Amino acid sequence: MISDYFKKYSNYYLSRYTVTKKKFEDILKKKITKDFFEKKISKIEYEKSKSEMIEVIKHFEKIGFFNEKNMLENLFQSCVEKGFSKKKIRYKIFLAQFDNETASTFLTNKFNEENLNELLLRNYLNKSKIIEKQKKLSLTETQLFDKVLSKLIQQGFDYEDSTKILKKIISHGNI
Repeated sequence: MISDYFKKYSNYYLSRYTVTKKKFEDILKKKITKDFFEKKISKIEYEKSKSEMIEVIKHFEKIGFFNEKNMLENLFQSCVEKGFSKKKIRYKIFLAQFDNETASTFLTNKFNEENLNELLLRNYLNKSKIIEKQKKLSLTETQLFDKVLSKLIQQGFDYEDSTKILKKIISHGNI
């Protein structure tokens, strides 16, 4: 039997955020500890809550809240649309606390896709509008190329891929 304390908080949290099972467990631990230190719950309730946490996670897993494959795909697509580099995508997935084996297999498959680097780079350039901003400064083509390339490297994009794709983009004049 899940207590009202956990029902209310879990329903509130899971209605607002999509999290992995491991991350949800960490969030519940933090919530219980915080409430204990703020004296919202007693020592007895704190111990009871710690033992009840596993039951709560199993309950929500049975309902279907922690479908990690779908969450992984959605997070990846969101990162691609935002134009994140492969390094940043890997970091975001690491922060979400997905199962390491599942995440690494998924990323290996996705990162082997053809034209992914160009898609990520183009999405980043479109979102940041860095080329338009640099063109307003009346830079030469070489200066523009160097400034944009340094920004791409700062964002975690690969040097060789960035130079190839950037030369192609600047020479064609389209993003």
